[in-house]
Amino acid sequence: MRFAADENNTKITGRTIYRDGVRYLGYTGSSVSFRFKGKTAKVELVSDASTHEKRDYAWVAVFVKEEKDNEISYGAAADEEPYKRFCLDKDEAEYVLYESDEEKTVTVTLIKYSESEYAACGIKWIETDSEEILTPPAAKKLKIEMVGDSITCGYGNEGGVEETQHDTSKENPMGAYSLLTATHLDADVNVVAWNGKGVITAYIGEDAPKVKDADWLVPMLYEYTDAGCERDYLHTPEDKWEKWDNSNFIPDIITVYLGTNDASYTDNDAARNEEFVNGYTKFLGTIRSKNPEIPILCMLGTMDKRLCGSVERAVELFNSKNNTDNVYYLELPFQDEADGLSINWHPTVKTHRKTAEIVEKKIIEILKK
Repeated sequence: MRFAADENNTKITGRTIYRDGVRYLGYTGSSVSFRFKGKTAKVELVSDASTHEKRDYAWVAVFVKEEKDNEISYGAAADEEPYKRFCLDKDEAEYVLYESDEEKTVTVTLIKYSESEYAACGIKWIETDSEEILTPPAAKKLKIEMVGDSITCGYGNEGGVEETQHDTSKENPMGAYSLLTATHLDADVNVVAWNGKGVITAYIGEDAPKVKDADWLVPMLYEYTDAGCERDYLHTPEDKWEKWDNSNFIPDIITVYLGTNDASYTDNDAARNEEFVNGYTKFLGTIRSKNPEIPILCMLGTMDKRLCGSVERAVELFNSKNNTDNVYYLELPFQDEADGLSINWHPTVKTHRKTAEIVEKKIIEILKK
């Protein structure tokens, strides 16, 4: 049976574009899950590998869970290894997702591992050897939206600090604090994160002139379903980009991990720090306007601590100006070199696990209030 990756047949997580029958998985951790009883499942995926170098290919992983009697299926579970993991090295190809000698009832989850900055991933169709598709996996009780940059994506967390170029094959979001936190808390998650981007500027380099790069920033990305896919793969005119409807995913809590890239511009300068505080406070207002009353957890510190105080001050200002107390600040410990360093000095999986433990505890504390 062949079917589309639509909401009737599949469970969708993350901000994904569905256009002309194709489901585009852009953001880190976005996924499609389906259930069936049979022996095989395959998929046709589209990408733009021909326009990218190998180190920028799109990568996906497949998680398969065999179901027992009367068991509720939710999709991929915490800390499990993928059934398979592969790159999209062709612009259009068929891939086997699952195969077994025995007929089984299974949940299959296809999840985007690489970041939205790099090559695209679109699902044209899914096919099983069964005569029917079972009811899609259930939504989880807890929902988290996670806003951030490369750290949130798990940038290069399986690589080494001696490597000078990012490689999508060495990026594992299931080993990043973001998806680790979500899976440990048994939550569905929407990740809105882009490598190198910040609140008022993108990363400009520590020794570069202190001139902002404000062309493509997280507050802008937050407005759209997937601006990267619209611009880079679908080539949609900007005024036609799909705006994100926040009613599609109402989180119980929102986390914001931004400031690491901005610090390359602010660099302890008082006026630039104030500019960041104002920009951060404004972005908090945008998030709150689209998600009324939902608690927001702001955090920083794993790679760079220069703007920790500024984030804390922005949180205090926002709470004071809006007469609220449900925007929180969490300073995270700086990464320990004893736990290793990954590509471009990013956190390793070991560091991400330590970070996730702290974030999980804070989220539980907030949600109990």
